[in-house]
Amino acid sequence: MKPIGTKYNAKTIQAAENVQSHLERGLKVHFDRAYRTQGSVRTNTNIRVHSDFDLLTIIDKYFYPQTSTRNVYTESDPDADIEELRKQATAIMKFQYDTVDDSGDKCISIENKHLNRKVDIVFAYWYNSDKYQELRDEFYRGVYLYSFKKKTKHRDFPFATIHNVNVKGDTTNDGLRKGVRLLKNLRANSDVELKVLKSFQLNSIVYAIDNTPLTYTIGDEIRIARVVSEQMGKLIDNPTYRKSISSPNGVEKPLYDDNTVPELILLKGDLDTLIEDASKDLYKSHTLQRTLLSY
Repeated sequence: MKPIGTKYNAKTIQAAENVQSHLERGLKVHFDRAYRTQGSVRTNTNIRVHSDFDLLTIIDKYFYPQTSTRNVYTESDPDADIEELRKQATAIMKFQYDTVDDSGDKCISIENKHLNRKVDIVFAYWYNSDKYQELRDEFYRGVYLYSFKKKTKHRDFPFATIHNVNVKGDTTNDGLRKGVRLLKNLRANSDVELKVLKSFQLNSIVYAIDNTPLTYTIGDEIRIARVVSEQMGKLIDNPTYRKSISSPNGVEKPLYDDNTVPELILLKGDLDTLIEDASKDLYKSHTLQRTLLSY
């Protein structure tokens, strides 16, 4: 449940900055690029080894509006633009890094062996909501992630997610972050590989808990773990509640499909075992301390 140290996170951020520098030196396309990072490092909910870091690489010459009476851009084919962006980015990465995975539908991944970090390069367009057009606050700005296999766009609001998770993390005195890290570590260490539950779903599980029971004070780890377990039990037993849970940006219903339930049951079982074992260890520790004090 503890946070990752600043030195560890600094290397992760540096790996993404290195990728951005390589791209900017090597890309030869007719449009500018904008870069943003997303992932659990930005919300301090990351865990060692198993947390990836995304570098959003966004076409910055045009955007998709929420409402429009006309096609706002006709100078080139956006699909061809993003295909060319990925093609050139892949070539640049393969020249710079030994390990490049270009099999992903929405991204390519590199491994920086010097920093021992993985970075996913995610290609996107800007999506400007009406609220963003009015206020110019990036909280309301989204992106269209591009599926290179289906040739389709998926709307996402990563900046709202980062903001909302951080606000709730601070409001709960890191209780939210501790709960998310706990579930991520349990998933990573599960005897059965959990393929359905992703990080954004684990975020949503804890984010949906009310602030008061989730608020952390020193020595409160087991109580926070019990609160998370109670939430998971509610999700398992109450399909209506589970399907109503929203993502932190309020756009998606990440637990709507029933295929999440078997893994929720497995993860809750591991969590309850951990709570029981930790409670016994804590009890033994207190008993030992009282025994020593009696001598």
